[in-house]
Amino acid sequence: MFEVEKKYRLPRAQRDALQHKLTECYGPPRVLREEDVHGFTSPEKHYLRLRASGDSLKLIAKGPTQLSADGIRSRREIEVPLSPQVLEAARSLVQLIATDALPAMRRTRSVWKLGEDAEVVLDDLDALPKEPFVELEILASDQAAALSRLRTWEERLGLDPTWQEVKSYAQILSELISPPPETG
Repeated sequence: MFEVEKKYRLPRAQRDALQHKLTECYGPPRVLREEDVHGFTSPEKHYLRLRASGDSLKLIAKGPTQLSADGIRSRREIEVPLSPQVLEAARSLVQLIATDALPAMRRTRSVWKLGEDAEVVLDDLDALPKEPFVELEILASDQAAALSRLRTWEERLGLDPTWQEVKSYAQILSELISPPPETG
């Protein structure tokens, strides 16, 4: 399967308007509290994530990111559900395998399903409480069709391309911990 996604950093007013529109059209969201432990496993940027959400636990492997000209990310993704009883062992496994460990990320996600394979997610990261993010995601076996559907949903939802955030959450959080050096 391929995960095809685009992330946006919306001004608060636009994010609130989008949340209202989604709730009107699709009903109340599924709200999740998540914690991710993750890291890169190779120089090619294969990625391993352990996601705990309520009583759910998943080990997620992602291939290298392909970035389209308009900033849409695509990559192979494999999710393996795990028993919550193996949380500590799975956390140790990710930390052992990851060559480039990343900071743990805690967030609240409001999720709306947009058909069979698409969803829009409003993310509130604990580390960035005043910066709302939105992700538009499609999980499909046909990458080209998924790219086309993502662009259609982006237009339908009124997501302005200028709001796009090209950095991953891991990059954003890493910069909070160790900001990039200033130039000049």
